Amino acid sequence: MRAFQFALLTSLLAAGCGGERGPTAPTPPPAPVSTPAPTTPGRHAVSIAAGDINIGGVLYLPAAGGPRPAVIVLHGWQPAGTNGAGVVEARAARLADEGFAALALSLRGWPPSGGADDCGLRQPDDVVAAAAWLRGVPAVAGDRIALLGFSQGGQVALLAAARDNRLRGVAAYFPVTDVARWKTTTANSDIPGYITSTCEPGGTDARSPVTRASAIGAAVLLVHGDADTRVPAEQSRLMLAALTAAGRAATLELIPGAQHGFTAAEEAQARPLVDRFLASLLN
Repeated sequence: MRAFQFALLTSLLAAGCGGERGPTAPTPPPAPVSTPAPTTPGRHAVSIAAGDINIGGVLYLPAAGGPRPAVIVLHGWQPAGTNGAGVVEARAARLADEGFAALALSLRGWPPSGGADDCGLRQPDDVVAAAAWLRGVPAVAGDRIALLGFSQGGQVALLAAARDNRLRGVAAYFPVTDVARWKTTTANSDIPGYITSTCEPGGTDARSPVTRASAIGAAVLLVHGDADTRVPAEQSRLMLAALTAAGRAATLELIPGAQHGFTAAEEAQARPLVDRFLASLLN
């Protein structure tokens, strides 16, 4: 009996110290999986596989018959934990009322998307993945997709257009286009630290649409307030100059007296310009 107890104790100690069994390997996270393509009109919460993460958003499909042109709507920088798609969902719903399929998308780093904000490094690839997924939705005309982005969303939209030549157009509100220049010209005291910590690792050129202007085949509309001090209007002027030099189709609309993030009255000036731009490309 005592020999049996000794053998059992020895076995248990061996197991506890590793013995012949190695440490248990961590369970890998599940691979990203996309939501099946919706087939009915209305509002649909969706999740789209994008490399190592899922990106989430809300897709609005209009009731109009036949494949419809589509717009992906991208928010700007938000406090951590903010639902990014929720910030721009109203714009997507309005586009659907006008007959577009519209996807309000959360950028990498904001729920319901995964990952971390990277200041436009991998976020454009996520948008390209979203556009590819949209082309598989039966109600969407895959050759008529445009991007609409605000601030960081405008930056990411321009970078995504440089990676996906099937996109028809980009409407970018007050976008960052030259990250290094932005660091020295913004009046917002928090932004240089953000650029140092988030935008500079891996380089600012890769995150700056001005360096990718020649790769953008889509038509571009830039909308900026001429009194913007957070992202100065110079950023859109630099982008316009780069696109023009590359022989690309681009227009800049300056809203007098507008700062970063438009008032209702300023948006009333800007929205018809954006609506006409999108309609001219997609309808």
